[in-house]
Amino acid sequence: MGQNRKSNNDEANHLGWTVGQRTFISLDDIDEQLLSMLERDGRTSYADLAAAVGLTPGGARARVKRLEENRVVKVIGITNPYAVGLQSVAGLQIEVSGDIDEVADRLSEYDGVRYVVLGSGRFSILVEVYAETPQALFTLINREIREVPGVSRIETFVYDSVHTHRPIFPLTGATGPL
Repeated sequence: MGQNRKSNNDEANHLGWTVGQRTFISLDDIDEQLLSMLERDGRTSYADLAAAVGLTPGGARARVKRLEENRVVKVIGITNPYAVGLQSVAGLQIEVSGDIDEVADRLSEYDGVRYVVLGSGRFSILVEVYAETPQALFTLINREIREVPGVSRIETFVYDSVHTHRPIFPLTGATGPL
């Protein structure tokens, strides 16, 4: 899968979520119910969404469209990396010296880098990386990412399994794992 080649960064920020850039929109109970259902299954039909919240399918579609346009939700598929041959997944905490945005842009160029978050504190960048093998992960981290100008320290946490992935809007009365 060419984990270490640099990628076209056009789709790197496909979510477009940035703290403080947008004003919050008011959500009512119906919006929250729709979000809960979409978090559980983004393929839920407008007819099923509508039936669950007491709207027409057109009304449900209009609500979801408004939520999408206001960047409250983006319905996407989540691929299980282990099921597609990516044996190694890790979280990296990166200490940066210099321009944090330049470092983040450089990190985002690598195919193996799937998630880049900017923050504050000792480690100003959090990165999630995927690789086909443990050796490919080692190479990506130690021969690629570590060499990016401005990366001064990396703490690596190799994932063994995902224990919990909790939706923001849980289904009312739902029990058990997703």
